[in-house]
Amino acid sequence: MLRQVDYIIVGQGIAGSMIAHFLLKRGKKILVVDEYNPNASSNIAAGVVNPVTGRKMVKTWLIDEILPFAKEAYKALEKDLNISFFFERDIYKIFSSQEDAEIWKVKKSDSEYEQYMGDIVFLDETEVKTPYGAGIIKQCCWMDVPGFTKAYRAFLSQNGILLAEEFNFEQLELTEVVRYKDTIAEKIIFCEGFKAYKNPFFKKIPFAFAKGEQLIIRAEKLKTDKIISRNIFIIPKGNDLYTVGSTFIWDDLEETVTELGRKEIQSKLNKIIAVDYTIVQENAGIRPAMPDRRPVMGSHPDYPQIYIFNGMGTKGVSLSPYFASYFLDSIDNGTEVFREISVNRFVI
Repeated sequence: MLRQVDYIIVGQGIAGSMIAHFLLKRGKKILVVDEYNPNASSNIAAGVVNPVTGRKMVKTWLIDEILPFAKEAYKALEKDLNISFFFERDIYKIFSSQEDAEIWKVKKSDSEYEQYMGDIVFLDETEVKTPYGAGIIKQCCWMDVPGFTKAYRAFLSQNGILLAEEFNFEQLELTEVVRYKDTIAEKIIFCEGFKAYKNPFFKKIPFAFAKGEQLIIRAEKLKTDKIISRNIFIIPKGNDLYTVGSTFIWDDLEETVTELGRKEIQSKLNKIIAVDYTIVQENAGIRPAMPDRRPVMGSHPDYPQIYIFNGMGTKGVSLSPYFASYFLDSIDNGTEVFREISVNRFVI
């Protein structure tokens, strides 16, 4: 028997999950097709949302708009799923020099930054090295992304709207609608993350995939509940465990950990903490990034029933809710998304 839905969604990382969430909120019938991959970027993502980034401490793109939207969306999802995965936390940005501290003071006096930049402090935790102090970045968040995607996957499965398998393009049939196996849909949205390189409809999009590695360490003497940043993040997870990372590697797209990545993280970590630790786990995944650091979305020029929603890169937690809703508004209204994020900025 044929199943009739409004949308097929391919991929159930954070991007695909947010598309599914907002479609269901709009009363649409959906089917999500996804094969679980423990190394998918959403399944190992650090999940930190940082409004002010870089040594020059620049506001993240569109943060004033996307951050309140993301907070509201995730808090609603926590209620829907009856779990906790989203936490509002300050970040303590450790300065590498006195110059960094001076840059902070100047930025903090700017009205554009005052809601995000707090005081300069010297941490009480003597095991954390802060010779030049640390700036408190406000309105930050940490999200347990694997916890969320696992819970949302269970929700989809319980409601019979998850097909847990790798998408097979040979079984995709296109007419005025879309047919995949025994399901007919008006539209299909590809939210495949790194696997977009296998998609024959969007293979000309110039993704800039970036491998990231992270460590989970046990440090019994660290004793901090703060998220700490200095070229890498240290995120407390409880029970003396901390997530530390991550790296950016563009010339190795294997989803495997490396000695080089481990040494890079440890070198940066040793500049921050002055305690012994053991490595409990190592993870590696491929971020679906773009060369211009902007997401990509829209319909295929030759197949208007085929869409892509991808390219969130390192900012999937903050970007996905806002742009999933915006993207679906554009489909409902028959309007184009703005060119900076449109698939039409590329020749496909």
